[in-house]
Amino acid sequence: MTKKFQNNKLEQNRGLLLQVSIIISLLIVLAAFNFKSKSKSKFSGDFAEINLQIDSIGIKTNDINKPVPVTTHKNAEFTGGKDALFQYIKTNLKYPEAAKTKHIQGRVYVKFTVNRYGKIKNVKIVRSIHPLLDKEALRLIKNMPDWQPAKTKIGTFDSEHVLPVIFMKKNFTF
Repeated sequence: MTKKFQNNKLEQNRGLLLQVSIIISLLIVLAAFNFKSKSKSKFSGDFAEINLQIDSIGIKTNDINKPVPVTTHKNAEFTGGKDALFQYIKTNLKYPEAAKTKHIQGRVYVKFTVNRYGKIKNVKIVRSIHPLLDKEALRLIKNMPDWQPAKTKIGTFDSEHVLPVIFMKKNFTF
């Protein structure tokens, strides 16, 4: 019975407790901002006079409006385009039997570099689903034929890509 009475009393005084806590917080903040440290300067001498000479810089207005050269480039592309890439994946992807029986499916994201010669290098898994699917995705990407490398006006260069390899078993029955 006393516990209910104490809880009831706290509920009645809740507003008062809130006001008191706000006032205490404000007093602490004011005290912190009004605190001044007593620091005395140890330097007791004359200040030296410094003369600075500032050179004027001339600005040429004809330099401002020159256009900035923009280098356009062509991204690396699978030989034959996106349709050929999808066909390669469809033809060469081998869904592991162990993954099929365990009903493992999803997307494995593979990061790779197409070097300046069009070769696939530095193949890594960015997002994994299962080691069986990861192994197959790595095999698929590593065995890809050469790509058309990324190009600028100057020449070809290395470029990184991330490709999702989708493992989807149709008509799952659980």
